[in-house]
Amino acid sequence: MSNATSSSAVVRIRDGASLIFNLPEYDVIDAVDLPTGGRRVVVQAVDRDDACPDCGVISTRVHQWTRQRVADLPAGGAQVEVVVRKPRMLCAEPACDRRTFVQVTDQLPLRARCLTRLRNELVDAVINSGRAIDEVATSYGVAWWTVQAAINTAAVTLPDPDTVPVRHLGIDEHRFARARFFRDEASGSWRRVEPWMSTFVNAETGQVLGIVDGRARAGIQAWLEARSDTWRERVEVVAIDPSAPFRSAITQALPGAKVSVDHWHLVRLANLALTKVRQRVAREQLGHRGRKDDLAWAHRMLLLRAGDRLSVRAQHRLEHVLRVDDPTDEIGAAWAVKERLRLLLACTDLDAADHARGMLGLAVLGADMDNTWRL
Repeated sequence: MSNATSSSAVVRIRDGASLIFNLPEYDVIDAVDLPTGGRRVVVQAVDRDDACPDCGVISTRVHQWTRQRVADLPAGGAQVEVVVRKPRMLCAEPACDRRTFVQVTDQLPLRARCLTRLRNELVDAVINSGRAIDEVATSYGVAWWTVQAAINTAAVTLPDPDTVPVRHLGIDEHRFARARFFRDEASGSWRRVEPWMSTFVNAETGQVLGIVDGRARAGIQAWLEARSDTWRERVEVVAIDPSAPFRSAITQALPGAKVSVDHWHLVRLANLALTKVRQRVAREQLGHRGRKDDLAWAHRMLLLRAGDRLSVRAQHRLEHVLRVDDPTDEIGAAWAVKERLRLLLACTDLDAADHARGMLGLAVLGADMDNTWRL
């Protein structure tokens, strides 16, 4: 036998069912169609040896064979039930306290209830394709908490940000615990500490890219400046909260990116402006804060609802409130500004957005109040 032949890799011939099923490290030993639909495939690991998790000694002695049912990817539009025939091994080290252990593979980790390739598909469907968890769970025939567990596991393992091409970046702040008070040993005074963190995500997929401590400009800017020049030049838009520190950090680290504020915060600012106008009008006209007998206060939540989603009855109530309890027309003007802003945010093309922006400007000009000008 020549040297080339003797040094070549050994090719293991697999049967047709194992090739088609294509589960790495496993062979198909049985497959049947179920009466209720779907298929049951019985597989068994190719290797018969494994290392003891305590002492690390390789063992080939089988104590007993067990069967475990796990979930797998659908095949041909039908759900597949995989039954894994796996050995419980005897530890070959006499001094080891562990006598037996189950075989573990890359596709079936310890205590797993679904194969690794299914978990990878679930994560990809949610993070990279942007599909809802309920939709993914229904599509793959698993429970929603199975998908959520896979997402939680993937979120803990953060990728190298420089390897993820990002055009739309999202930055958000989170308080992950309650505020606490600590005594300063030097001065003896108490300091309030709020445990904040800032998260960077790919806004197109929702994938978490990084987390920094706090929500100050320095931490945000340092994380962005740690990225490669190519990565930073690729970012086109950054979505943030209405935060001056965030905007300052982005201006310094990503001068070519545009800053965007998400719809929820903009509508919230408009609702706050409307609430402040309503409160001021009540104090000026009534000499006190709003009470339950005051129409504007009693219907304060109606004022904050989306105008285009009101029922006919709710529209009549709103008109009655503004006609009776808004003598200066300031509440109605602030409500109009809020609704014009919502129409602008709902636009899907530039021409409609330009027109809606002009109408918003006219509404702000007509209201002519400090609250609406600041908005």
